[in-house]
Amino acid sequence: MSLSVWGARPPLVLIVDDQEANIRLLGTVLSDAGFDVMPAESGKRALARMEAADPDVILLDMRMPNMDGFEVLARLKGNPDWEDIPVVFLTAANEREHLLRAFEGGAVDYIVKPFVAEELVARVRTHAELKRSRDQLYEAIREREDLATIVAHDLKNPLFNISLNANLLASDLADEGQRKRAESMESSAKKALGFVERYLERRASLELRRGYTPQAVPVNQLFDLVVEAFADEASRRGMALVVGEVVEGLSVGCDLDATQLVMRNLISNALKYAPDGSEIELGAAAVPGAVRIWVADRGPGISSEEKARLFRRYVRLSAETDSAAASSSGVGLAVARQEAEWMGGELRHEDRPGGGSVFVLELERAPA
Repeated sequence: MSLSVWGARPPLVLIVDDQEANIRLLGTVLSDAGFDVMPAESGKRALARMEAADPDVILLDMRMPNMDGFEVLARLKGNPDWEDIPVVFLTAANEREHLLRAFEGGAVDYIVKPFVAEELVARVRTHAELKRSRDQLYEAIREREDLATIVAHDLKNPLFNISLNANLLASDLADEGQRKRAESMESSAKKALGFVERYLERRASLELRRGYTPQAVPVNQLFDLVVEAFADEASRRGMALVVGEVVEGLSVGCDLDATQLVMRNLISNALKYAPDGSEIELGAAAVPGAVRIWVADRGPGISSEEKARLFRRYVRLSAETDSAAASSSGVGLAVARQEAEWMGGELRHEDRPGGGSVFVLELERAPA
């Protein structure tokens, strides 16, 4: 592929080598092939240059004084802004036994010195093109998510107004059939509004991740918040959200918004599968170093074949009813587990004795 397809800026290659002759030779070959080159004669100098530039590929000598290639690689991969930049190690023929360590540290390729010019150019071009394609994909994903967020924000108010007016209409209608249709309209609007709100919560949670600091949240407070959110839906189906006794002062160290998102997904999931008129049980208990929180239902349970893919994205369970399938995106449990693990916790499924499912969330216990 010609480098002309890269547009105005050719790919930039950072060359890190303590031998000036090597930098000069590598730089000449790559410059003649159309690359921009940025030299660094030491690991320390390379890291300083990274603060001001965004190379597409890094050629890194394995053996350098003071800070060798392995330490530089660890610094690069430990920085979220640099971890996706492909690193190609430069190594002598008698140093190949160290390559496994390099690959385990995050290097993507290696070139043996003395190198063949055509091979050098081909390898660097390949990794530069892969990075450029990956960057373009990430940008497209970001643009799509930004658009979805804008649309979701714009949908909130109309959906709320539909739900509110459908509720008012239902309360004024004497005809039973008309009232049921208005109630169905309200239910559908609320469900759609719930999807929008959960999506926006998810986006907000992702934006806040870098600054995450656990806060002590009383379990009873958490239960009050999530039960209130689903009280109307449960009541319409003749179901009860039953909260078991929780030890006074029992708290978890968590992000409240993320934990509510997990719990809402679990309760929403239970409401989909549990039969009308049944109970959904919420409970919590202290275990060594943590708090075990659970949501238990009397639905059909999870088959052994489906347990292996239960927390994968876009998976819909075979036990779903038509209405459950229509309202399911197949991402709720996957998102819930991701949020739990981000907070250092764990989310798992257990079979409930007598039939049904128990979803268990374990989070760090906050000091009393």
